[in-house]
Amino acid sequence: MIKGIQLHGWADGPQMVEVAEIAARSFETVWLSDQLQSRGVAVLLGAIAARTGAGVGTAVTFPFGRNPLEMASSMATLAEFMPEGRRVSMGIGTGGGLVSALMSRQNPTEYVAEFITMCRILWQGDAIRMGDYPRTCAALGLREDARASFSWTSNADVRVVVAGAGPRVLEMAGELADGVICASNFPAHSLAAFRSGQFDAVSNLDSIDRGRKRSLRGEFTRIYGVNLSVSADRDSACAAARRQATLIVSQQPPENLHQVGFEPSDYAATRA
Repeated sequence: MIKGIQLHGWADGPQMVEVAEIAARSFETVWLSDQLQSRGVAVLLGAIAARTGAGVGTAVTFPFGRNPLEMASSMATLAEFMPEGRRVSMGIGTGGGLVSALMSRQNPTEYVAEFITMCRILWQGDAIRMGDYPRTCAALGLREDARASFSWTSNADVRVVVAGAGPRVLEMAGELADGVICASNFPAHSLAAFRSGQFDAVSNLDSIDRGRKRSLRGEFTRIYGVNLSVSADRDSACAAARRQATLIVSQQPPENLHQVGFEPSDYAATRA
């Protein structure tokens, strides 16, 4: 079992590291959200890894607007800080509300699949040809005939876990990833979904099994996250929770929200 805690980068960097030092006394892995408009996740993860000795991970990053060479290098470098028994986890998804507000996300599942495949080859110390990954190549203006490799690593120990709720992204995760992240703030994986009496139908988790049938990877981990907002001041805790809930509601199709019992009037103001 992976026992971890996810922190959101709304506090300043030194405060985040201080909180992570406390969390590392009880948790195996410290995860940081990657919201694009919050603090730099790679910088914070490096500081946390160096100061705490805990495993670290992104929960979650995304490929849009990102160079896979840079992300793969960051993850492999973080792995060099890991003591025995601890790992780096690259949690990755198709991007949330803040990402879609800034950029187009065409073919998101295929884009994530390319990103994962490119990173894995680089972590093995092998070369990638940019033209073999047409969506990434076109989006970043890479030369099709260009090749890249990391001469400094041959077996970077990085776990890849995918966050998502749709059947396509979960099936892809079953085939290519080492696990999935299901969070209580996803409507399809929420307490409301359980209470709806149709969790099997709305969760899409059976899609993972279809991908696993094609997978060449052995270990597969299912991580479930329970979202909490903790403060000595109740109003402050609620304010932070509302901020995070807004990010979730803004990216969910209305049908997903309806399936678990929400009416448009429940979230119209938040979405606006």
